[in-house]
Amino acid sequence: MKEGHVRSLFQDKERREVVTRALKGARMIGVHGGNRNHVKIYVEGNGMVTVSTSGKGRALENIESDLRRAHRSVGKDFPRLGESDKAFERRMQRQQQQDNG
Repeated sequence: MKEGHVRSLFQDKERREVVTRALKGARMIGVHGGNRNHVKIYVEGNGMVTVSTSGKGRALENIESDLRRAHRSVGKDFPRLGESDKAFERRMQRQQQQDNG
């Protein structure tokens, strides 16, 4: 999946932003589910994450946590909201050092 595909799957920019950040962590495939209110996202090396294209409240936080959980299950991660690429790389290096040490 590439950024252009993300734009075609999600109407609102908040969901697009979360999924675009998640693309930095692992390869993903996104397809519309049975109805137009859900998108199925397949993370490489892991199973499927179903994302709602509608809803308010905690929906956005739930999407991010589901994607992050799927990434971590295959040993990957992606930048947090507002985290620069450089800060993300430093966080991953620290995490790797903790895992090895």
